[in-house]
Amino acid sequence: MTEKAPAVTPGFVRDADDAVGVRRLLDLLDLIAEERMRLHGGDEQGAVMRLLLRQLLDGDTAGMPLLRLSRLAEVPRETLRRKLGVLLNRGYLMQDGDGRYHITPAYFTASAAARKRVETALAGFEQG
Repeated sequence: MTEKAPAVTPGFVRDADDAVGVRRLLDLLDLIAEERMRLHGGDEQGAVMRLLLRQLLDGDTAGMPLLRLSRLAEVPRETLRRKLGVLLNRGYLMQDGDGRYHITPAYFTASAAARKRVETALAGFEQG
């Protein structure tokens, strides 16, 4: 016989107002997840973009070859090559003549728009 889930709310939801707050937080988290998928397409692609952004923030504009990205992201090289195709097709990454990957201005434009949408939602969340 299968056990029925209890008909009580989790301990952190004390009343209807708390339930509304939790739902709003979940909506915000859903928005963040949607923006991540819109920008990156998946966790592996997101890891690569974070690696390349950190490299740029350190003042290094050389880009990274696939093998190094694969090692740092802990994703098999051929899997990562396939997954990077999404970012190349969106114009968020480019590959130079030496095979190094670089973030393009299109990514910065798209990520700024995503950041604005999340910040707007966050401001509404904090006010509500």
